[in-house]
Amino acid sequence: MDLPKLLDMLHFRELYFRRADGFIDRLEGALFPYFRASLDEAHATGKSQHNADYFYRRARAGSYVSCWTLGAKDSMAHWQLYGGAKTGIAVTTTIDRLLKTALIWERDAIVHQVKYVDHVKIKSYVIGRYTDVLRFKHEAYKHERELRLLIPQQDSGWESNPIGLRLPVPALDVLVRSVVVAPESGHEFFEVIKGLCLQYGLRAPVRRSKLALVPV
Repeated sequence: MDLPKLLDMLHFRELYFRRADGFIDRLEGALFPYFRASLDEAHATGKSQHNADYFYRRARAGSYVSCWTLGAKDSMAHWQLYGGAKTGIAVTTTIDRLLKTALIWERDAIVHQVKYVDHVKIKSYVIGRYTDVLRFKHEAYKHERELRLLIPQQDSGWESNPIGLRLPVPALDVLVRSVVVAPESGHEFFEVIKGLCLQYGLRAPVRRSKLALVPV
């Protein structure tokens, strides 16, 4: 993430979730063609009240996502894409910490590893809940190795869901395992991040990216 996002997390002690239709990936929540066809057929024959377009809209507008990357290794591509190789910050956690955080909210929460697929080639897959389609992304994004923490908000009025959702993280140390500073950042930036974490009472260790180290 960039510095403003870290400051937002530290100051408000909240985890931000983006509504699924707010991501730039236009295939986010895309329906498999076979599934779309079966929904439209059921609607046309009166077996279903809604068609495929309704399912697609509700799946996306009624779901909030927090995105994480699986694996402990640094990725220069991720630094450049999501935070910047000079001024980016990575917050690390574990699945156990994510689950403990989600329990605080006392609401439905889903944790799953994203499966990367070619939507056109999928001929049969069980889709039940609206959130099920968000378990998949196009294989062009498989470099992300994404783990998702997903919050459904599918009740009446889902059409008016705000674009973002904030949920409290009263004890950031429950969620955050460590804070990692970008590989090309200067000493001053590193010290600023350490100072901010200390100021806001975050006890998790702050370290530089391993990509900053030159083997000798």
